[in-house]
Amino acid sequence: MTELYIGKHLDSNGMPGELYRHKLSDLITHTFICGGSGSGKTVMGKGIIEEAAFKGVPSIIVDLKGDLSSLALAFGELAAPAVAPWVEVEDKSMLGRVALAEANIFRKRLWDWGLAETNVREFVSQVAVEIFTPRSELGRRVSIPLISSPPPDINKLFDEDPDTASVMVTSMAEALVRRVIPSGQRDREGDFVTALIEHAWRTGVDLTGEAGLGQLVSMILEPPFATIGVLGIDDHIPENRRQKLAQAVNGQLVGAAANWIRGEEMSIDKLVGANRVDGKTQISVISLAHITDFEDQSFVVAQIAFAINSWMRKQGSAPGGNRPRLLFFLDEIGGGGGKTAFYPTYPYISTCKPALNILVKQGRAFGVGCILSTQNPGDIDYKGLSNCATWIVGKLQTKRDRDKVREGLTDAEFSPSDLAKKLARPKTGEFMLLNKEGDVYFIKERWLLTYHCTMSPEQLRRYKVKGLAPYEGSLNTDIAFEDFQETTKSDEQEQIQSLWNDAKDAIGQACNLLEKILDNDINSEKARLWISILRDPDGFNRRFLEAQRQLTEYAESASLPRSDKGQESSGLMRLLSEQKGTEKGQSFRGTPTVTSSTPAQPPGDSVLVEDDGSVTYKGRKFQLYRRYAGKAVVFIEEKGELKFVVEGRSLSKRFAL
Repeated sequence: MTELYIGKHLDSNGMPGELYRHKLSDLITHTFICGGSGSGKTVMGKGIIEEAAFKGVPSIIVDLKGDLSSLALAFGELAAPAVAPWVEVEDKSMLGRVALAEANIFRKRLWDWGLAETNVREFVSQVAVEIFTPRSELGRRVSIPLISSPPPDINKLFDEDPDTASVMVTSMAEALVRRVIPSGQRDREGDFVTALIEHAWRTGVDLTGEAGLGQLVSMILEPPFATIGVLGIDDHIPENRRQKLAQAVNGQLVGAAANWIRGEEMSIDKLVGANRVDGKTQISVISLAHITDFEDQSFVVAQIAFAINSWMRKQGSAPGGNRPRLLFFLDEIGGGGGKTAFYPTYPYISTCKPALNILVKQGRAFGVGCILSTQNPGDIDYKGLSNCATWIVGKLQTKRDRDKVREGLTDAEFSPSDLAKKLARPKTGEFMLLNKEGDVYFIKERWLLTYHCTMSPEQLRRYKVKGLAPYEGSLNTDIAFEDFQETTKSDEQEQIQSLWNDAKDAIGQACNLLEKILDNDINSEKARLWISILRDPDGFNRRFLEAQRQLTEYAESASLPRSDKGQESSGLMRLLSEQKGTEKGQSFRGTPTVTSSTPAQPPGDSVLVEDDGSVTYKGRKFQLYRRYAGKAVVFIEEKGELKFVVEGRSLSKRFAL
């Protein structure tokens, strides 16, 4: 199979329908995912990675927050002991209940998408997830070189493609100089180090690792050439500045800075699992959640991208067919926005942008596909991202973000007239997808085979030592039957409200279509009548009942037989209103009410946070946080207080009952 199951098509009413299968070959030409906070973009990226791994395509992922590392959490059995180590609660006595609820939620989400634990076990048997942590022992410690190895064809590259070779050398030198000299004058130092790296690469001098840095310090103090351009060394960069530069580079070999180059060698062959004996496809996560400084993060991303560039050139051109050789996933290229974006727009520049540019522009020729995503679409260089053939766009909350994405899609030669409206409408997990052929689809992303959470440092350490071993202690998973009844009742109310919301959306869409009819046929009385009914069903129903009453009085006064047809119609009109009391279960044109095929919620299941950050429990509304919109909440009653647990984390908010 060369297709990826990443979701379902949305029909005209916004309901999931047929499966959407994405072409594996489209990943070679890069993918851009964007959407506001809570849009589901991270789940979309993880879903693509899961599906690609099933097809034998390895991935290298940069995890900035800890939520991508949870790709390692694939439970062959969805039970409380398996889930418990990966949920965090303030009160340990709640751990069993919360873990059971999370397991049930996970199982139901799999069922909703036609998946089950057997699919998870299949994933475990075919895929291995390794978590690497630079400058830390939380995962497999990996060293980050200050200078990467050159591509194997570097001399040929200087002769045949000098622009690419120069960009590689210059950007690597700038990354090093920005690191050792964070501020102040450094232009001449950058040119000097560029010349040194080019000389070393052309002559086969190894500058990688601790020994390589020592070699670079020696070259700075005693340059292997006499001129830079037409100027002598001293004219270009005086000896005192070379001395300071040498001291700055040497500082990377001592103290805390030396932690960067300690650990396993950052070999791309190792990261893609080339030497695995079990034959599994490897997903390698480079976790940077413990590294909070943006420049440090940007430097690591640059070195990974440089290393992938050298590796892919060693592999040669793309293998042909429809299979990528490797996927590189960076979940937040927008970073913190502005000058703290990893792929910023002019006038900003980041340490890693030149290296990312090389992968985006040339990776496809070598079978390396990039998946880049952001929740800050206003801070991204869209001209560079025009190299991405697939765009997956979720809900964008601000007009500025929608305008920026629309500009970016224009660069990609796609600009429907109603794009801004479509980008504002999706719910969590819904996306507009533009593929490389220019086809546009609206889809709902499928749920993951792996447990989606943000892994804490303690959980990373546990995974390194114990893997997915179940919880060792005893767990209390008892749930009172009364709680289950209240949860079921709440679920039913939520489902009814959701159906009413869908009905309102459908009526609004119908009104828009009727207005278009009137634009083309201003004399259409039928369209005007329909609009008046749909826009004010209660008012129309009142007028109808009044007319019916007058007609009945006239019939009685005239001794005419009374007709019951009007009473039946009044029931139909009441269905257009929100008077749900006595009309519950009645259906249009007398057809039986269709019962939802969605399975009943299991004990301990949860409700979802509304778009405004609120939840309803036992008929009472509680205000939580907007950032949790669309996420599942577990309710815990304890000592007269109502507590909330989202994704296994107990919130600080408490309410008296």
